[in-house]
Amino acid sequence: MEVMVKRCAGIDVHKKTITVCTLVGSLNRSKPKKQTKEFDTTTRDLQACAQWLESLDITTVLMESTGQYWRPVWNILEPYGFKMILANAQHIKQVPGRKTDMRDAQWIAELGRCGLVSGSYVPERDIQDLRQLTRHRSSVKEDLTRRKNQVHDILQRSNIKLSSYLSDIFGATGQRLLSLFINGEVINEQLIEETISKRVHASPRQLFEAMNGSLTTINRQLLQLELATIRRLTDEIKECEQLIEEHLQPYEDLYLRLLEISGISQTTAQVVIAEVGPTVGAFETVERLASWAGLCPGSYESAGIQYGSKTTRGNRYLKAALCRAGLTAGRSNHQEFRAIYFKFSERKQKGKGVVALAHKLLRIVYMLIKTGETYTPWQQKKDSSYGNSIGVPKN
Repeated sequence: MEVMVKRCAGIDVHKKTITVCTLVGSLNRSKPKKQTKEFDTTTRDLQACAQWLESLDITTVLMESTGQYWRPVWNILEPYGFKMILANAQHIKQVPGRKTDMRDAQWIAELGRCGLVSGSYVPERDIQDLRQLTRHRSSVKEDLTRRKNQVHDILQRSNIKLSSYLSDIFGATGQRLLSLFINGEVINEQLIEETISKRVHASPRQLFEAMNGSLTTINRQLLQLELATIRRLTDEIKECEQLIEEHLQPYEDLYLRLLEISGISQTTAQVVIAEVGPTVGAFETVERLASWAGLCPGSYESAGIQYGSKTTRGNRYLKAALCRAGLTAGRSNHQEFRAIYFKFSERKQKGKGVVALAHKLLRIVYMLIKTGETYTPWQQKKDSSYGNSIGVPKN
């Protein structure tokens, strides 16, 4: 294999320690000089590692993405001016055989010396902070949904059928009715009538019958705990959204332009900026961005025959956000998006239609970020050529 890098280092990252292997040599096929050291992951030891690499005039440092353990190593080594490459662990998996930390570090260094490692996209620090906020909000929302499902389970096993008459039992009226169980009040039609909103279509009599269940003491206590957790998570989401808005201020122009795309909500626009960033310099083409996002089919060919393949795994946060946006866009008044969605719906392949729309939205987002232009729906353009304007790109 052709040698591409004279001085490189491979790092095998763990929770408590890192193993560093350096390879220094000319670009010919001669065997490079190898050195291996182990450092703790404390800040002082990582700084000592950086100084050691700097004394050897190392230019390229490679490490694999290992949970969150690579982040402190990256944050401390990056300011020293090394060319940092974060590799996908699946892409640099070593061949079967004897496995040690030193061999792993040496294998990473050898791959990097030959230029066989493609680095993962690591955005700038501000975007990393924004990404942490949007991902945390997503995690809290998932937890909130799980807690709400727990409340539904408690009510159902207690034969309380409030969800049959209220579209959202966690709204203002639903919360007040559920608090009646917790407070231990004697529930009657008059009390229900005083509690519910005038916009509720169900009569007090119907709600009384729906609430006439058998709520045991333990279920009442569990209901109280779950409702308290739901209120806490709801407040946490609101605080997180305020922090996201503050961090989005430097990118307000891009944020507003993304909102003009049919199907792109505020949450989706925030996720796009957090995951892709304000520029697309890390992605040479829109096809590479689509592959990174997991919105293009994989390639599977054998004996000259091409078989259908599912989409790649990709960035699950960006992929989920764009798929939700694709579903909304397919049901909107946008003619092009509706045509694509209902084309697949007629074949009973709505899932594929949603992914196709998500891919189209990503292409539009790519061009908006790259050119800095404003989105205009395809049908409103005088010139329908793809190169002269940003609309729905051709397949």
